[in-house]
Amino acid sequence: MKLFSRIVLCLFVIAAIVGCASSTITSRQEYKGGKIARPDHIIVYDFAAPPAGVPAEQNATSRQVGAEIAKVLVEDIRSMGLPAERASNQTAPQVGDLVIKGSLLSVDEGSAAKRVAIGFGDGASQLKVAVEGFLMTDRGLRKLGSGTADSSGSKS
Repeated sequence: MKLFSRIVLCLFVIAAIVGCASSTITSRQEYKGGKIARPDHIIVYDFAAPPAGVPAEQNATSRQVGAEIAKVLVEDIRSMGLPAERASNQTAPQVGDLVIKGSLLSVDEGSAAKRVAIGFGDGASQLKVAVEGFLMTDRGLRKLGSGTADSSGSKS
């Protein structure tokens, strides 16, 4: 489905922008089924922070990054003329809605000291994300595709 492929590509571009960096798609699984009707809603969940066990400060940063990616993704989907919204606690997808869920696999803010003292990309920020797209059916969510991307660059 071209619509979902465009949304996934858009997500990877956003990941690169958020990381002020270049982005590399490391894996992608595309939808191979029949045509899907234009959705009434595209629901984007905040990208989940890395698993427990990371320091509280890094976890807070990850939540902020995850929320920002979802916000920008919704804006970009809307700019394509599609009905997108960020998920909330009250969000309940209806049959025919598209659902986008992502995870931050790792977030590294980098080191400003290394960037200044050493240069040449040392101390650059890095972001690894995974995203999955689903269609809400009368039987629940049906996976349409997924992908992962790495993004790295320097923050000033």
